Amino acid sequence: MMRAIVALCMAVLWPGATLAVPAAVDEQQDATVTLQAATVHPQASETLRGVVDRVDEGNDALLIRLSSDKTELFKVQDGLIFNAVRFGDPVEISVQNIAGFRTIVGLSKQ
Repeated sequence: MMRAIVALCMAVLWPGATLAVPAAVDEQQDATVTLQAATVHPQASETLRGVVDRVDEGNDALLIRLSSDKTELFKVQDGLIFNAVRFGDPVEISVQNIAGFRTIVGLSKQ
């Protein structure tokens, strides 16, 4: 029963963690629980340059014109970015894929 409670707590608090419990545990002994945290790899960032084509604060997004024939919609991680940019501003953005969306994690005006 105790192992089930510990396993449930670990699954809720540390998703993706591995829980290892000895195969033969005597009821009178304390079970030794080892938590091996999943290896966390930092996400790769991509740096792009473009011009702000549209500010869509309602959807937490910016439309960036990357070239004369290509615009792309990016989610914004930090809403304070909306205070810093306007239509037509040349920008350099750092982009990561977060939860399946290309997301701006850094921005500087050029």
